[in-house]
Amino acid sequence: MLRDSRLIACVIALLVFAILDAAVFGQQPTTAETLNRPLRVLTANIWNYSKPYQVRMKLLREQIKALEPDVIGFQEAGWTPGEEHQVKQLLKGMNYYIEHEADGADTRERRLLDVAVASRWPLKRRALHKLPGSGKALLVEIEAPLPVGRLQFVSTFGTARWQFDRELNRERDAVALDQFIRENCDRQGFPPIIAGDFDATPEAACMRYLRGLQSLDGHSTHYYDAWEAAGNQTPGYTWTTKNPYAKKTTEQFWHLSDHHRRIDYILIGSPHHYRGYARVVSARVVLNQPQGQDWPSDHLGVFTEIAVKP
Repeated sequence: MLRDSRLIACVIALLVFAILDAAVFGQQPTTAETLNRPLRVLTANIWNYSKPYQVRMKLLREQIKALEPDVIGFQEAGWTPGEEHQVKQLLKGMNYYIEHEADGADTRERRLLDVAVASRWPLKRRALHKLPGSGKALLVEIEAPLPVGRLQFVSTFGTARWQFDRELNRERDAVALDQFIRENCDRQGFPPIIAGDFDATPEAACMRYLRGLQSLDGHSTHYYDAWEAAGNQTPGYTWTTKNPYAKKTTEQFWHLSDHHRRIDYILIGSPHHYRGYARVVSARVVLNQPQGQDWPSDHLGVFTEIAVKP
């Protein structure tokens, strides 16, 4: 009887050690669920509480619901003390786990320029990293089904790098963002995904750097730009004066009335750096369906599907 008790105690101890070992050393989570379709990812700058807020929220909610994304990176996600934050309001009843930049912060002021992440599967915050050129990056770890497993996902945005003459800020942020991701992501796992408003066109040095086309500050790296990797031949503008909200801002600050740029991106970690399999299947511009003169946001979104096995 004593021997049996000792044997049971040893087995329990071994099981506990195995669970702790997996948690510490980053092994894939045990799950009965398997993802047998592409991973669906959306990036969306939702323009905080800008008017007409309720109309825009309705359009955003309807169009996000139709896309059925698995993971969403939000920028300019609002937060008002004493209320549910903007992303919670937007996705209410849609069964998402959400992490907002301001979660857990002792803040008593309304916030307009935060980042957030929503996921179909459980997530936890890994870090909120301040970038040197005014940007920030919220890194979460998502417990996705196999073969993805633990997915490192980043939503990023810069609060003072939108001006045309701020490329140095954008370059510094790009280099720091890559270093931050490399320091926190498992090279043996699924490639990390970045969703963000970069305030830069594809030919800008910061975006060329992230896409592996040039070095910056003695560093080089590589991420797939989902729009390019999908084989798109069209410009894919996400900021355009066809949108009256963007037109108003563009005329006010840049004195341009006909202006179009691709500045919102989904980036996927390179197979040169990460062992997990990821292949972009498709990418398209979304959140681009107005109702009369009302649009979901001043930015358009980007939606991509990523194959997770050969």
